Amino acid sequence: MADPEVVDLDLTIDDLVPKSPERLAEEKKESGNHLYKFKNYKGALAMYEEAIKLCPENASYYGNRSACYMMLGMYKNALEDSQKAVAIDNTFTKGYIRMAKCCIAL
Repeated sequence: MADPEVVDLDLTIDDLVPKSPERLAEEKKESGNHLYKFKNYKGALAMYEEAIKLCPENASYYGNRSACYMMLGMYKNALEDSQKAVAIDNTFTKGYIRMAKCCIAL
Protein backbone atom coordinates (compact mmCIF):
# COMPACT_ATOMS: atom_id res chain seq x y z
CA MET A 1 0.00 0.00 0.00
CA ALA A 2 1.28 3.46 -0.88
CA ASP A 3 2.40 5.69 1.93
CA PRO A 4 0.02 8.70 2.14
CA GLU A 5 2.96 10.82 3.30
CA VAL A 6 4.88 10.21 0.07
CA VAL A 7 4.46 12.85 -2.63
CA ASP A 8 5.17 11.99 -6.26
CA LEU A 9 7.80 14.44 -7.44
CA ASP A 10 8.38 12.64 -10.73
CA LEU A 11 6.84 15.50 -12.69
CA THR A 12 7.80 16.93 -16.03
CA ILE A 13 7.36 20.45 -17.31
CA ASP A 14 4.38 19.16 -19.31
CA ASP A 15 2.66 18.27 -16.04
CA LEU A 16 3.06 21.81 -14.73
CA VAL A 17 2.38 24.00 -17.76
CA PRO A 18 -1.16 24.12 -19.12
CA LYS A 19 -1.41 22.90 -22.69
CA SER A 20 -2.39 25.36 -25.38
CA PRO A 21 -5.54 24.71 -27.44
CA GLU A 22 -3.29 24.08 -30.44
CA ARG A 23 -1.33 21.43 -28.59
CA LEU A 24 -4.47 19.77 -27.25
CA ALA A 25 -5.92 19.79 -30.78
CA GLU A 26 -2.79 18.13 -32.16
CA GLU A 27 -3.05 15.44 -29.49
CA LYS A 28 -6.69 14.84 -30.50
CA LYS A 29 -5.63 14.66 -34.15
CA GLU A 30 -2.90 12.12 -33.35
CA SER A 31 -5.42 10.02 -31.42
CA GLY A 32 -7.77 10.25 -34.38
CA ASN A 33 -5.01 9.21 -36.76
CA HIS A 34 -4.29 6.15 -34.63
CA LEU A 35 -7.98 5.17 -34.55
CA TYR A 36 -8.32 5.77 -38.30
CA LYS A 37 -5.32 3.54 -38.97
CA PHE A 38 -7.15 0.70 -37.23
CA LYS A 39 -10.38 1.46 -39.12
CA ASN A 40 -12.19 2.84 -36.09
CA TYR A 41 -13.72 5.61 -38.16
CA LYS A 42 -16.38 6.64 -35.65
CA GLY A 43 -13.79 6.97 -32.90
CA ALA A 44 -11.47 8.90 -35.20
CA LEU A 45 -14.34 11.15 -36.22
CA ALA A 46 -14.96 12.05 -32.57
CA MET A 47 -11.28 12.93 -32.07
CA TYR A 48 -11.19 15.14 -35.16
CA GLU A 49 -14.38 16.87 -34.01
CA GLU A 50 -12.69 17.69 -30.70
CA ALA A 51 -9.63 19.01 -32.55
CA ILE A 52 -11.89 21.23 -34.68
CA LYS A 53 -13.60 22.62 -31.58
CA LEU A 54 -10.19 23.56 -30.18
CA CYS A 55 -8.77 24.97 -33.45
CA PRO A 56 -11.51 25.61 -35.99
CA GLU A 57 -9.16 27.22 -38.52
CA ASN A 58 -6.98 24.17 -39.20
CA ALA A 59 -7.63 22.72 -42.66
CA SER A 60 -6.11 19.32 -41.93
CA TYR A 61 -8.58 18.64 -39.12
CA TYR A 62 -11.47 19.16 -41.54
CA GLY A 63 -9.65 17.07 -44.11
CA ASN A 64 -9.22 14.22 -41.67
CA ARG A 65 -12.84 14.40 -40.57
CA SER A 66 -13.83 14.41 -44.23
CA ALA A 67 -11.88 11.18 -44.75
CA CYS A 68 -13.78 9.58 -41.85
CA TYR A 69 -17.12 10.70 -43.26
CA MET A 70 -16.16 9.18 -46.60
CA MET A 71 -15.25 5.85 -45.01
CA LEU A 72 -18.62 5.91 -43.22
CA GLY A 73 -20.46 6.62 -46.49
CA MET A 74 -21.51 10.10 -45.32
CA TYR A 75 -20.53 11.85 -48.54
CA LYS A 76 -22.52 15.06 -48.05
CA ASN A 77 -20.77 15.68 -44.72
CA ALA A 78 -17.44 14.72 -46.30
CA LEU A 79 -18.01 17.17 -49.13
CA GLU A 80 -18.83 19.99 -46.70
CA ASP A 81 -15.67 19.33 -44.69
CA SER A 82 -13.54 19.14 -47.85
CA GLN A 83 -14.94 22.47 -48.97
CA LYS A 84 -14.25 23.99 -45.56
CA ALA A 85 -10.68 22.66 -45.63
CA VAL A 86 -9.89 24.27 -48.99
CA ALA A 87 -11.63 27.49 -47.94
CA ILE A 88 -9.20 27.68 -45.02
CA ASP A 89 -6.17 26.61 -47.06
CA ASN A 90 -6.48 26.74 -50.83
CA THR A 91 -3.26 24.70 -51.19
CA PHE A 92 -4.78 21.73 -49.31
CA THR A 93 -4.64 19.28 -52.23
CA LYS A 94 -6.31 16.37 -50.44
CA GLY A 95 -9.35 18.58 -49.95
CA TYR A 96 -9.83 18.97 -53.70
CA ILE A 97 -9.34 15.25 -54.27
CA ARG A 98 -11.92 14.41 -51.61
CA MET A 99 -14.33 16.96 -53.04
CA ALA A 100 -14.12 15.25 -56.42
CA LYS A 101 -14.58 11.79 -54.91
CA CYS A 102 -17.61 12.99 -52.95
CA CYS A 103 -19.18 14.53 -56.04
CA ILE A 104 -18.77 11.23 -57.86
CA ALA A 105 -20.26 9.31 -54.93
CA LEU A 106 -23.22 11.67 -54.65
